[in-house]
Amino acid sequence: MTFPDVEVPLFRLDYSDDQTWHEVVREALGPASDRTDPLTIVESPEFDGMDIDELLARLNEDDPRYQFFVVADASTLVDADHPFTVITAANPPGRLSVSAYTLSGVVVNLWISNLDFEDYSAAADSDGVYRATQPQLTEPQEQMTEVDEIVGAMGDGPWPGALEEFRVGLLDYRARAGFRVFTSLVDARRLYENSSERPISDYSKYWDVYGHDEYLDALREGGQVLVFRFDLMTGHRDNHWSAILDPPTLRVLGAERWIKHSS
Repeated sequence: MTFPDVEVPLFRLDYSDDQTWHEVVREALGPASDRTDPLTIVESPEFDGMDIDELLARLNEDDPRYQFFVVADASTLVDADHPFTVITAANPPGRLSVSAYTLSGVVVNLWISNLDFEDYSAAADSDGVYRATQPQLTEPQEQMTEVDEIVGAMGDGPWPGALEEFRVGLLDYRARAGFRVFTSLVDARRLYENSSERPISDYSKYWDVYGHDEYLDALREGGQVLVFRFDLMTGHRDNHWSAILDPPTLRVLGAERWIKHSS
């Protein structure tokens, strides 16, 4: 079995009721045209009727190196909260049921390392389902930011290290009609802890990563930062720049480029 090379897959394991499935997906993720999360829905007849344990066994054989992924099974369609299961790439894997209406926020927070899997597990209700009832779990503040403002804050350069290549990449993105980026205000210290949790060597089999150490250095001082990413138009569809900004000035504090190996 071959698994897709995507950021965060959502595996559909139950195909008994298409109408309910589409209603649940809309509740969890919104209309397809409005989605900004990193989830990719994975549907195939070979997943029909598979349970989570079998899926995990198949994933272990193929080793696609997902940081975490999401599963929709029969309970997603029939239970009251339409819970999805979020599963982390730990040993043993962590599992958490997440109500449909909270799924998108959970995925975004995990993806940008704003919150940990343990944060959500600790905030789950007594039946093991996370329903966003804990006030201390504040969601990231999200906004659209004009690329021209970021370019203006950077000036003409040159900048040291990876930041100069990032500036050139940002100018190219703007030239491709990338007038705005989706930014999230997050805690820098938490992002640092989560980004440095796994050594970069863990990713070297699959990615060429440039500027990672400088990116981490920029997070060490703590405080709040704006995070965003934009895709590169060459090579693999997941090739991208990730960057952090100073919120009041939009000054670029750090940037790292991720490029998938060709094989």
